[in-house]
Amino acid sequence: MQKMTLKHTKELDIFFNEHRRNCTNCGKTFVEGDTAHLGYMKGRDAALLCDDCAPMLEETVVRYYWQELEYEEPLPDDKLWRYMDLAKFVSLISRNELFFCAASSFEDIFEGAKGVEKNKEKWDAFYLDFFKHAVSTAPGRNPCDNTHEKIIEEANCLLNQIEKVGQKSREYTYISCWHLNSYESEAMWKLYSKDAANAIAIQTTTKRLYEAFDKDPTISIGKIKYIDFDKNFAPINGAFWYKRKSFEYENEVRAVISKIHSSGKGVFIPISIDKLIEKIYISPYASEWFVDVVKSLVEKYCVKADVTYSMMKARPFY
Repeated sequence: MQKMTLKHTKELDIFFNEHRRNCTNCGKTFVEGDTAHLGYMKGRDAALLCDDCAPMLEETVVRYYWQELEYEEPLPDDKLWRYMDLAKFVSLISRNELFFCAASSFEDIFEGAKGVEKNKEKWDAFYLDFFKHAVSTAPGRNPCDNTHEKIIEEANCLLNQIEKVGQKSREYTYISCWHLNSYESEAMWKLYSKDAANAIAIQTTTKRLYEAFDKDPTISIGKIKYIDFDKNFAPINGAFWYKRKSFEYENEVRAVISKIHSSGKGVFIPISIDKLIEKIYISPYASEWFVDVVKSLVEKYCVKADVTYSMMKARPFY
């Protein structure tokens, strides 16, 4: 088997993200547990190949144990909305950076949670059994270490490490939240701006958001899944893609990035404003002077998107 060079590039990681579901030579669909071979063909064309096609690679950069994503990807043309007050809008267009909030700073204390505290014993029991099996069957393990006491000790150590990592990950996981909807939401105007009369909403699409980050392969964009935490657990490696049913009205899509060496309440991530913003909507509760303020800011910072009153501002007839 060809040795891996591990010579990753941003371009190759982007290629993997965009072609991860199928062998780029024969079209075979990868399933859980398959090996995906990422590298270059002759002529330096990037390729992601299945086991049968892998010998065609001139350079194997890395082999992946293929797994499904922990989240559902929104469609490229899905409309995404972000409602904000004027100060946040000015920060966005003046800095050309989008603020990602640390998971530990969210008001929802269930960010990154695996379940409710009363069910923790069930969680621990399941993973303790899993770790006992993993420890006792590890390749190359010394049979002398396979005593019942030693296996229990090591399995408990792994269980404790998972809990510590789960708590710590809230501090280095950063999130930007978006509302998935084909239309404006009256509820979102009032919920996500401190003063609904002086608020704006930027409308984009999944594709525009992805490209605005210059296709950064370290940023994941996916839909939130809403579950009943009384009856279910979030997966061990995907907890930030799950929220309680109580928040289902948010219909959230989020961009997530991990920054192990960062600290604080959030990080600013560079972004292309022109690629990001398709349209800018003024709150339906705003006065006319506020429209002029927003338009002057858009002109000052050379933002190319159209500015318009909320579609909810339309007047009816009877």
